[in-house]
Amino acid sequence: MSQTTQEKNKALVLDAFGALFNRRDYGAAERYWSPGYIQHSAHIAPGREGLFNLVKSLPPTLKYEPGVIVADGEFVIVYGRFSGFGAPVNWIAADILRIEDGVLVEHWDVIQDEATEEQSKSKAPMFGTSFPKPVRRDAPAATASRLTIEQARAIVAPLYEALNEPGKKDVGALLAQAVHPDYKSFHTNEEWLTRDQLIDVFKMLGSIVPDLRWTIKDIQTFGDQIVVRGEATGTPTGELFGAKPTGKSFKTMALDVFTVKNGKLASAYHVENWMTALQQISK
Repeated sequence: MSQTTQEKNKALVLDAFGALFNRRDYGAAERYWSPGYIQHSAHIAPGREGLFNLVKSLPPTLKYEPGVIVADGEFVIVYGRFSGFGAPVNWIAADILRIEDGVLVEHWDVIQDEATEEQSKSKAPMFGTSFPKPVRRDAPAATASRLTIEQARAIVAPLYEALNEPGKKDVGALLAQAVHPDYKSFHTNEEWLTRDQLIDVFKMLGSIVPDLRWTIKDIQTFGDQIVVRGEATGTPTGELFGAKPTGKSFKTMALDVFTVKNGKLASAYHVENWMTALQQISK
């Protein structure tokens, strides 16, 4: 009996996810993903290369497990679990793929942290037949000691992705992935911004510097802390901290010291060398 289009499309998605996420076979993955792949996910850079580069940056322990999968015409929805990518909490994702001429051409997703039995109101596992083991909250030092560079990169990645052309991103969704709701972003030793206030700052920077790029140059971990040395570049089209736009670009350094709690950022102390940036763009 020949396969229906829906059956072929479901098999295509499962084969593609297995090749990319589990086997890391990028040559095979190129046959599944279109060169013109359209990415709608808030935490993945554009196109096929954005997805492949994200996977290349993750630890070799990354694992994808498919669960429920349904197909309707050119669309497939697969509900699965991502684990081993450097964070203490697994991700449960509903990935929506559009298929055209036998390749994946467009993607959307909805992602949640996998809940433990203690956290679940339904008392039914989000994936499979059992709950994940809870993260110990009574031993932060022991948890912190296992924070690797790869884990640190995975934790901070959505925050820095939100700083790359913020005007084109869902900044709120990206920050929600990276930081706790009560996150505090300190710009002095006493003064801080809430997560919602930080969203407004990111959007403001994006409106003034449309091509803003924030690159991680170095990352280190110390216990439950992550230290990031970054580089900010861009060309302001509006007034930046009192300086009128001149068509000139800037390149400046930033330092961020984050504290991690239960796999997300709880606070940050940060310094950006905006004085140098303003000198570079001045006449």
